[in-house]
Amino acid sequence: MTDRESTPKNPASKDKSRFSWRSAHRDKAHSAAHDGDEPELPPQQIDEHPLVPRGHALLVTADAELAKLIDRLRQAGTFAYDSEFIGELSYHPKLCLIQVASAHEVALIDPIADIDLMPFWELLADPAVEKIVHAGQQDVEPVVRHLGRGPANVFDTQIAAGMCSFPYPVSLGKLTLELTGVRLGKGLTFSHWDQRPLSKQQLRYAADDVRYLPRLHDELKSRLDARGFLPWVRQECDAMCEPSQYRFDPQTQWLRIKGAGSLDARHAGVLRQLVIWRNASAKETDVPPRAFLKDEVLVDMARTPIRSVDKLQRVKGLPRPVEIEFGQAIVDATTRGLADPVTNLEESANQEPTPSEKFQTDALLSAAQLICFSKGIDPSLVGSRADFTELYYALRDSAEVGELHVMTGWRKEAAGDEVAALFAGTKGFAFKWKDGLAR
Repeated sequence: MTDRESTPKNPASKDKSRFSWRSAHRDKAHSAAHDGDEPELPPQQIDEHPLVPRGHALLVTADAELAKLIDRLRQAGTFAYDSEFIGELSYHPKLCLIQVASAHEVALIDPIADIDLMPFWELLADPAVEKIVHAGQQDVEPVVRHLGRGPANVFDTQIAAGMCSFPYPVSLGKLTLELTGVRLGKGLTFSHWDQRPLSKQQLRYAADDVRYLPRLHDELKSRLDARGFLPWVRQECDAMCEPSQYRFDPQTQWLRIKGAGSLDARHAGVLRQLVIWRNASAKETDVPPRAFLKDEVLVDMARTPIRSVDKLQRVKGLPRPVEIEFGQAIVDATTRGLADPVTNLEESANQEPTPSEKFQTDALLSAAQLICFSKGIDPSLVGSRADFTELYYALRDSAEVGELHVMTGWRKEAAGDEVAALFAGTKGFAFKWKDGLAR
């Protein structure tokens, strides 16, 4: 289907063509997990370690079973958590399976069964119990949505690994292999997790996603203690748990869109209003915002404001059903944006750096990266090129830097202060290889 081809009026109709590649990927993975009559899987070699639970996973499908499981997890004091969901077809991802593991057991909770998950979300929000996740931001989002507050006492092994001389982000499979020698099975992330029954292969994959996390947590925590970085990981994990991370903020959401920084105040105001409109419309029609309308289309409409519905036909990438159903709403949002420009844009944000400025920002970024590498911290965990470019302009102009991303919290201590001192000429640093590692 082309962008201008006529389609059903309602853009929320289940026209899956826009998700075709994901659907095809899920179909392929699901078929592999349910191949033929599902022969017996080869015997599973489970790592013999006191923190790695052995045996098959318990499948929880009733409230009474869940209550008993939650009691055991509270008694354990710490447990691993993961989830399987389908995120490309609805505004909120469809939760399909919850996996948990302590040192004593692995359990799979079935959200598709008639089961009340509120006690489990309360458990994730309980600061008295530690939760271990890997790249867990999407996994903990339901806590904010269902409880109105964030999860608590979360330890993310991906964040921890990024401060233990591993690249950030590192996959669970690669981290598990390096720290335990165990090779996890073939990934089934894109399987149809909402279909029942789950295959033996799916059940094993789901269980192994949490089975080794308690051991990874123990190993990484020991390394962090030795480096003195455990408080930094705690800070970063606590920031991940902030409810604001998961709520749509109409005043800042537009800044996350690629190309937003190139807009002047007036056109940025249009983008802000278009992003607000898109979010509301996507939520109403139960479609992911970026699937409802791509970011680049919003930026194009902000850069060249559309003041009448008949001009929408010239917008490249605007789906015909969205144009028909929401054309006037797009024009109205554009009008509001033109009347409400963004007034707090940084001047440097819209300026193309001169060649000499680019050379200097590149040098500052390289120095920051070396400082991070010398401590065994992945630089991308500390800040992006844009973050350090912002720091460069602030230092050059003798502006206040205390609120900048790389000059707050653990980032300031890890790299920010040293970068600022280096820029001021009051401090240098040495970078070398020792014992086969960057120092």
